[in-house]
Amino acid sequence: MNKQKLTDPEFLTFCENAMPIEVVEKFTDNNIRGLENIALRSISTRSKLPANVVNLLVAYFYSHYGKQVYNRNDLARLYDYWASKDVRTMAQATEMIDEDIEAVLNTLK
Repeated sequence: MNKQKLTDPEFLTFCENAMPIEVVEKFTDNNIRGLENIALRSISTRSKLPANVVNLLVAYFYSHYGKQVYNRNDLARLYDYWASKDVRTMAQATEMIDEDIEAVLNTLK
C-alpha cells in the first residue's frame, strides 16, 4: 500500500475505530506472524499517542515492512519517536508518514 493509500479518506476513517491488529491484517493479507504479535505487544501498554494516530503509525510501519522480517523493536522505536514529536492529530500523523522510515529508524538505533 503506497502513501497515497495511507492518506485515503476511507482508510483514515478505518483508522478511527480499528484495532491495531486489524490494521496489520490489511498489510499482511491476514498473515499475522509471531513477530507482529510481539511488535504490537511492545506498544500496546503505551498511552502517549491517540488510538487513531497509533493505527496510522502501524499502517505506515507495515506498509513498508509488512511482508518481510524486521527488528521487533523497530515499531516501538517509531512509536517513541512520534511521541517525542508530540503527534496528537491525524493531520500531524499524515505529515510524519512523509518521512523516510528507514532513515528515521537508522537514526534511532
